[in-house]
Amino acid sequence: MEINAPSSGKSSVVLDQAPCAFCHSSKQSEGTGSFVAYAQGKEVTGNADNFPKVIHVHIKCLAWTPRIYFEDDLIQNLESEILRANKLKCSSCGKKGAGLGCCVKTCQKTYHVPCAYDIPDCRWDDGFLILCPNHAHHKFPSEQNVQSEKKDTHKRIPKHLNLSSPLLNLGKDLVFCGSGLSAGDKFALVNFASSSGALVFKNWRDNVTHVIAGTDSNGACTRTLYVLMAILHGRWILTMEWVKACVEAGHIVKEEPYEVVLDNHGSRGGPKAGRLRVQNKAPKLFNNLNFYFIGKYEQAYKADLVNLVTTGGGTITETKDLLLSSRTNDADTKVNVKQVTLVVYNADFTYNSEFEDESSIEASRLEAAEDVAQEIGCRVVPHIWILESIACGLLVYNLL
Repeated sequence: MEINAPSSGKSSVVLDQAPCAFCHSSKQSEGTGSFVAYAQGKEVTGNADNFPKVIHVHIKCLAWTPRIYFEDDLIQNLESEILRANKLKCSSCGKKGAGLGCCVKTCQKTYHVPCAYDIPDCRWDDGFLILCPNHAHHKFPSEQNVQSEKKDTHKRIPKHLNLSSPLLNLGKDLVFCGSGLSAGDKFALVNFASSSGALVFKNWRDNVTHVIAGTDSNGACTRTLYVLMAILHGRWILTMEWVKACVEAGHIVKEEPYEVVLDNHGSRGGPKAGRLRVQNKAPKLFNNLNFYFIGKYEQAYKADLVNLVTTGGGTITETKDLLLSSRTNDADTKVNVKQVTLVVYNADFTYNSEFEDESSIEASRLEAAEDVAQEIGCRVVPHIWILESIACGLLVYNLL
């Protein structure tokens, strides 16, 4: 999900789309993939109405359901797997159609694929297996094989080598999260982690040590929530070239030469600035700043903004009444308050009314924010200011 495009990666309903035979949803999201249709064992192209008994499924629901495979371009076991799945309730949402189970044989957890995708503690394997949160500490079969290979290798190591060398502890204490990676790079990252003993998480977690980011021809990464959270936490944000260098060298190489410098909005230096801020135990980026969000935001997008602000040391005032009362209390007690309040308006005009142009909407939102700011005695910023400040590692406007 790109943080400055709140509509990106969100679920969307496809009009007139038949629901998925597994998860029973007509929505499409990153966790479902696109829809495909099958009739008589073959994929339907063109108008599905021309075929009898068409089965509509999300491509990821299909791919991650066990026992389904292809033989001579014909899909096998699709209908029997649908029948099996529809007898099982999802351990997340409670609805039937949960064809994906935890790979620990004694575990009774089953999920819709998109429901499991939204659970941060599920672990995923390239062999189309998952481990539920209760068994995330278990090893996948592929990891068990890797461990066996490691033991065999250890026996063949010459005695003169230092057994504490990075080669034997390649991924110890490393936790990766990918951001904006291609399918090939995701596969390479998972393989690197599996072979080195490191962990990979699909979503951001506070114990992530390295975000591995896809970059364009200019070396710029996409400004995602994961990248911004990594900056605030002082974590490494590296290109895939670091992973390749580690594999070629046979040990962990120094990260700094591979640190991302630029994002796709032109902001520079944020990753290094974030690392140094944490390393030097400096105050957090939004320390002594209080934020009041005015106007309408997509709920999930606003939640991400609030998460970024609080992670960066800022505070949130939920309502105008609370904002007024806090200012009154400060005045009555004559406290020398160093905290600065910022009124934040939504500067995303993606969902414009067809009867209003962008400039009139911007003027209206800015005017509403300035009215509140004048009443309270504080300052106004667009929500983009939060993102730009994090991406640069400093407060980009001279407000303080």
